[in-house]
Amino acid sequence: MLLKTILLFFIFYFLVLLQGDFLVHFKIFNAVPNLILLFIVFFNLLEKSKSKLGFLAAFLGGFFLDVFSVSHNLFFGFYVLVSLLISVFIKLIFKRYVSFPHKATI
Repeated sequence: MLLKTILLFFIFYFLVLLQGDFLVHFKIFNAVPNLILLFIVFFNLLEKSKSKLGFLAAFLGGFFLDVFSVSHNLFFGFYVLVSLLISVFIKLIFKRYVSFPHKATI
């Protein structure tokens, strides 16, 4: 768990630097893609249903967006709140409406 947390920390740090410093120069329809949000969504979609690591990923991603964001009209913790709500929403949808087939044991 600690190794995964450290790995997530460095992944989000790299993504926020890439998003904030490099991708600003390559706007698509006058917008910069939010790599942190995409990673949080894909991470929560692809992880095991019982794992709670998606919430940690959402917290770390939101924290890095809060620290490195340049918008001064949002309160600190806004991106943490939004990313955690997205993570909870994905987990809730998967729990209620998606069922995975069980492995057959012989």
